[in-house]
Amino acid sequence: MKHLNAVILAGGSGTRLWPLSTPSFPKQFLPLPSGQSMIQETLDRVTPLVTPEQSWVVTGNSMADLVQEHLPTVPANHILREPMGRNSAPAIAWAAASIARQDPDAIMAIFSADAVITQVEGLRQTLVLAYELAEQGKLVTIGIQPTSPETGYGYIRFADEMAQGAGYKAFQVERFVEKPNLETAQSYLDDGHYVWNAGIFIWSVKAILAEFEAHLPQVARQIQDIVDAAPTEHGKATLANVWPEIQSISIDYGILEKTQNLAVIPAQLGWNDVGNWEQYGALFPCDDQGIHAVGSHIGLGSQNVIVYNNTKRRVYTIGLEDMIVVEMDDITVICHKTHVHRVKELAEQQHKQA
Repeated sequence: MKHLNAVILAGGSGTRLWPLSTPSFPKQFLPLPSGQSMIQETLDRVTPLVTPEQSWVVTGNSMADLVQEHLPTVPANHILREPMGRNSAPAIAWAAASIARQDPDAIMAIFSADAVITQVEGLRQTLVLAYELAEQGKLVTIGIQPTSPETGYGYIRFADEMAQGAGYKAFQVERFVEKPNLETAQSYLDDGHYVWNAGIFIWSVKAILAEFEAHLPQVARQIQDIVDAAPTEHGKATLANVWPEIQSISIDYGILEKTQNLAVIPAQLGWNDVGNWEQYGALFPCDDQGIHAVGSHIGLGSQNVIVYNNTKRRVYTIGLEDMIVVEMDDITVICHKTHVHRVKELAEQQHKQA
């Protein structure tokens, strides 16, 4: 896979993991049980498959230095600094056009910086099949086989098998569906032809740039202007002037829901998008009472509790059930697991007041 390039999208703010995750230090930089950050593990999964010169990150300008600190092997000019968020389609187009200047025959594999994958070898095998299909001009996504009726993910329905290899099968994508309610999610699980949309994509730069020309021609032109100007003295000015004018749109809406050229490879990769405190806390070891504790904690009669304490203070819990306790230097958050989704609401409220 000599033409493979890895692209990490690292623009998220991670408000659902507030107050540990903040706009200036979002969740992709948070530590995992391994001691590495999420973005470091994301690159490590594909490091054996790509060279540093084939590694790219698209991130916000304010986070670029943090990216460089966490990923020192990625060349500085391969960290594409967005002046502001414009969703995934412009980010991917910018990476594709930049890579195409370096290698017109490149295949790009795109990953979110803030997901966990435990079955790394399985991921690499899916990339083998995806690379073969991408060489044939296909757009490929890796879908996660659902293990429960999740309402927080988008789904992809697939139809006929089109290829197999490396122990996996690829299918024609029939349609994308939005986040469902519980009853609908259960029906998707029972159907057996739905996978979670994990935002992992593989395609040739030629194929995806052609799709942009067909479906988002204005975005394609604007991105090409930015990339053409990049090596010149007008590079920064062009980016600053053009980027704010680019349409903010996701790759799903902008391209993937319109193309007839999309394949999906269903896989179970131990994937977790670490979207809230319950999911993040569950990554860390727990005791017999289901208590996941990071930092100092002593519990009496508590069960199914997540405690994240990054201070020198000691945290004690008595008789708590299904709770999340976050203790930081200047903030304490205590939340029932059934209300974990409201942390985002609180974060946004505090951000407005700041």
